[in-house]
Amino acid sequence: MSSVTQLQNIPQVKPIIFLDIDDVLCVHRTLNTRQVLAALAGDETVDADEVWQHIFHPAARENLRALDEEFSPIYVISSSWTLHLDQQQLRETFRLTGIGFVADNLHQVPFTPRDEDSYRLVEIDAWLDTYLAPTLSQAYVTSYLIIDDVVSGQSLLGSHLEDRTVFCDAWTGFTYPKLVTAQKILRGGLR
Repeated sequence: MSSVTQLQNIPQVKPIIFLDIDDVLCVHRTLNTRQVLAALAGDETVDADEVWQHIFHPAARENLRALDEEFSPIYVISSSWTLHLDQQQLRETFRLTGIGFVADNLHQVPFTPRDEDSYRLVEIDAWLDTYLAPTLSQAYVTSYLIIDDVVSGQSLLGSHLEDRTVFCDAWTGFTYPKLVTAQKILRGGLR
């Protein structure tokens, strides 16, 4: 049996998307995790409707939705937001902002390991080594994609994960050209 045939016989699993939030979805200059926490807590000094409508850029949400519809991925959050919001708060935020599909498809270990001194490359590598490596050793093939920004994802530049990373620009987010790059990566054509 050829190696191509062997690879075709290996079951495919859903791809994994490591999703940052700031400068990917959240590009608003004044809305941030503080307003999200206040809105979730029912703080009347914050306009919750404004938070849910504007915290995530509409085009970034739609581009992520297009990626979700095509690939049905599993999400792992690789964002500083996990230092401020717990899993339930993030799920609720995704639902209230119109991207409930992220909340519905979070991995059972939904966050990369993180502390205030860690950096993205180490966090994603640690998650992959713990949760993806055992899957691969069981003869499953999965693809993964990292959607990050050039500031918080700086450690990914020049690393072994760079070819699997879509780097969003600060204050711009997950634009249509970034969606096209993400699709190419998930289709197996590393950039």
